[in-house]
This record gives sequence, C-alpha cells and structure tokens, in this order.
Amino acid sequence: MSDERPVFGCHDVPTASGAFRRDEPIMWLSCDAGVDMTWISVAGEVDLSNAHLLTELVESAVAASAPLVVIDLAEVSFFGAYGTNALVLAQRVLTGHGRRLVLHRPSPVVRRVLGVTGTLTAFEVVDRPALPAAGDGSARPVVPTRSGS
Repeated sequence: MSDERPVFGCHDVPTASGAFRRDEPIMWLSCDAGVDMTWISVAGEVDLSNAHLLTELVESAVAASAPLVVIDLAEVSFFGAYGTNALVLAQRVLTGHGRRLVLHRPSPVVRRVLGVTGTLTAFEVVDRPALPAAGDGSARPVVPTRSGS
C-alpha cells in the first residue's frame, strides 16, 4: 500500500508528442456554511466546462439555513458568459427560497463581463471587507469570519 495521497482534480493527459503532462484544475470552489451566512469562494477560470459546478454548489447551499449567501469572486481570472448564467441561476434559486445573494469583491474581469451583459445591476455587489447584515436589511455591517482565513 502506497503512502502517496491522491490528488483529486488532477490527471495526467497525453500530449501530441506522446508524453504526459499534468492537467491542473482551472477553477477552485470552497464553501463555508454558517448559521447566518454561507460563504462561497471562487478562484480561477469560470467557463463552459465548469460554470455548472458553481450553480450546483449554490443549489446545495440552499439546504443550509443561512439567509445570506456570499459569493467571493475576487480571485476569478476568467469569466465567460456561462459564469454570468451561473450567477443569474444562483440568484433565482436563492430568491426562490427566500435567501439573499451578495457578490463579494468581483474581480475586474467579472465586473466587466457582468457590466457588458447588463446583469451587474441585478446583483448586490459589495467591494469592502464588511458585508451587510443578513437579517432585515438593517445598516449594521457583518464582518465575515471564515475558518482557515
């Protein structure tokens, strides 16, 4: 039995020369579900091949009781039309369950794509570290605390 741990999401793929190269993941997702807030972080590239994973993660976050879902998009380096669609679907799912979606610190590329598609104004966007309260819309800021940060 080997002591080597498996690396999930990475595969060796053949190149044109017949050699193999490591196929690294292009997107990373993490989710920290709390009582008041569910925090989803997205990093890397959001495109046709993986945008559905973001939608699926948001759909699974509905099972948590948190009234606020925050999607941190600060580390997104590529954002295509499918990413926009994933966020629109996420907002529909959350709104349909009485939850609120906040986009936290969207990277310049995310902001540009959402702006060009005319969907930026459909989202609540927060660019500062403190987030609005999850409750009744009061002005009291909530500073997110995430484990491991």
